[in-house]
Amino acid sequence: MSENQEPMTLEGWAGAQNLALTLVFTDIVDSTNIGIKLGDTTWIENLMEHFSVARGIALMYDSYVVKVIGDSLMLAFRTSSEAVQFATGFSLDTGFDYIGIRVGIHSGEVEIRENDIYGLNVNFASRVQHALPGEGILSTESVKRDYERRLGTNTGVKFIPRVVDMKSFGKETVYFTFTPEFRKASRIHWNARQTIIQPRKI
Repeated sequence: MSENQEPMTLEGWAGAQNLALTLVFTDIVDSTNIGIKLGDTTWIENLMEHFSVARGIALMYDSYVVKVIGDSLMLAFRTSSEAVQFATGFSLDTGFDYIGIRVGIHSGEVEIRENDIYGLNVNFASRVQHALPGEGILSTESVKRDYERRLGTNTGVKFIPRVVDMKSFGKETVYFTFTPEFRKASRIHWNARQTIIQPRKI
């Protein structure tokens, strides 16, 4: 893209106003406590780097970063398989050892207006992400089905079912989504986070 060329809008990327997309919501675990301990200047700088890492990984796929919401991101993907690949990659490399993320992934019909995405599937995707008590990735049935149809079941990505109460949406079966590397990464994130939130007393 040249210096004089405007960035592509969400509408331009999607190519339609009404279509099926896979939505990804990310959120930083313990972000408020981390921010309090680090202070605004350091925390905001690190947050910007965290978002930069996310955008770099997203560039590997046919995706669009819809918006930043505080310390959270909303992204759109054309396929569930690429959304899962992004989520697993970003969970391992968040920019800083102390940053762990919770990620919700859901596919469905949405409507695009004024460079944003609307519809009940957006609400549901957000609920999926908020259903995680801590670090991890939670995917819906449609995401799991599409991922396994495209890439098979021997990629190293595992889907573990769990029934969750999605409030107004009722109880739904969703899937903890992880790779063998995730457990090690989450321990690193937790340990690094504790040194910030609960430093040892001398």
